[in-house]
Amino acid sequence: MPDKPPQRLPLAVSPENRDETTNRDAKIINGYLEQVSKEDIMIYKRPGLATYSTATAGAGCGIYNWLGNIYTIWGATLYKDNVAVSGTVDTTGGVYTFSQCLGATPKLFFQNGVKAYTYDAGAGLVNVSDGDYPAAAQKGSAYLDGTTYVMTGKASIQGSALNDPTSWDPANVLIAQIEPDGGIFLAKQLVYVIAFKQWSVEVFYDAGNAAGSPLAPVQGAKVSVGCKHQDTVRELEGTLFWLSQSRGGSIGVMEMDGLKAKTISTPAIERLLQQADFTTVYSWVTKVAGHKLYVVTLTASNLTLAYDVTSQRWYQWTDSGGNYFPIISSTISSAQQPLLQHATNGLVYKMEITNYTDQGALITFDLYTPNYDGGTRMGKYMHSMDVVADQTTGSTLQIRKSDDDYQTWSNFRTVDLGSKRPRLTGCGTFRRRAYHLRHACNTPFRISAIEPQLDICTL
Repeated sequence: MPDKPPQRLPLAVSPENRDETTNRDAKIINGYLEQVSKEDIMIYKRPGLATYSTATAGAGCGIYNWLGNIYTIWGATLYKDNVAVSGTVDTTGGVYTFSQCLGATPKLFFQNGVKAYTYDAGAGLVNVSDGDYPAAAQKGSAYLDGTTYVMTGKASIQGSALNDPTSWDPANVLIAQIEPDGGIFLAKQLVYVIAFKQWSVEVFYDAGNAAGSPLAPVQGAKVSVGCKHQDTVRELEGTLFWLSQSRGGSIGVMEMDGLKAKTISTPAIERLLQQADFTTVYSWVTKVAGHKLYVVTLTASNLTLAYDVTSQRWYQWTDSGGNYFPIISSTISSAQQPLLQHATNGLVYKMEITNYTDQGALITFDLYTPNYDGGTRMGKYMHSMDVVADQTTGSTLQIRKSDDDYQTWSNFRTVDLGSKRPRLTGCGTFRRRAYHLRHACNTPFRISAIEPQLDICTL
């Protein structure tokens, strides 16, 4: 027997893909990690989805909570609390971005880079038809001190009349021109307007100018990377997230908090993004189970990546068929439930830790470990492995192994997580081995460790 307990299998993993594919190396699929102490971690299966509301199936184009009501766009129809609003909206620009304004009659303002609309209880749905509204507006808007701002592809930031985004002031124009690159998306952080451009990000404040635009640039606040795709910019509790690009050729993921930008993508994530197809991109944010999440989906690459802001970890999420996670937008209910809009089926889901399936379809949690050698490349015989996980009746964990660098796998063996000591025995001889753990039951799942019992081979 060894003089000290062998090393536990490494389960606190982030994506470690060695190339632009997800076929090999460590990763967690449909889970998330929680650091409970300096030494201890817990890994959970992600929360599941249950139906919150149902509308006519069609292209999901956005969801937003305004004044306690849930507004969704499905195809050409705007719904308020799942009741269709009279009139139609554009369907060619994809997912809409939303903001709101105050004034005597508060209005909801939303646009998709092709058309813009307002909604209020009195006037209903109104197409923004003012000739001074920029026809080439990019997605995103920013409401600051009574003015709603949008930006064109030529980086022209244009403002509305005070608290009236149906009327636009032809003199309220400013070019974001610290760098001569095009505009991609307009957002807001704190009391600043944030202009995401192709190769840079510029910041503006309300300088109260008597003529022209009230805005002026914040000197020294420029970011020297831009935005890869307008549908990747999202805001969560004051922090902005986006897929970035630079003239150096890199594609990554950035966050901006308090005007301070930093890279949050790892080299492994950037390898996936470098060869990805950005034809159609979805992104959304939420906070669930105490974790803040930024999620981005590249449909043509069949890939959904989830960044856990709380634990600063990356995961891969899928639907029940193992394909990308088909959510396009998110908001919250009046009860603070995370609400997620499906891409096509007309369903808005609530995401809760008490849901263990996606509307009845099993969630498959997968964890692939790095290659494990127990601290030595000598041959080892594994007598058994103990699974340190929650004891749950009806819950099972499947485990298989690869001794040839993820090229081939053994058959799965099943561990009963309802037993007092979940374990496998007779686990064979190896020098270096990777394990694949799978949980696909309609039960909660939480695991903290797998503890092997090893002997070093003498021959």
